[in-house]
Amino acid sequence: MIAKQRIEEEVLGEDLEEYFVWLDALRESGSCNMMEAPRWLREEFDITKKQSHDITSMWMQNFGKRRKV
Repeated sequence: MIAKQRIEEEVLGEDLEEYFVWLDALRESGSCNMMEAPRWLREEFDITKKQSHDITSMWMQNFGKRRKV
């Protein structure tokens, strides 16, 4: 899983933490159903549809782990 995430990070060419912090804030705001998050990411960061879905998927998979820290 870690190797897959590193590959995805390299493909994205971005620090995922910036996206994760933004997604955390979006969730906490209650502005939308988080299933809409990929669209919101595209509008905010001007990324591709695939990137937005990959980022949201990684955020969801890591949400519990990140919240325990």
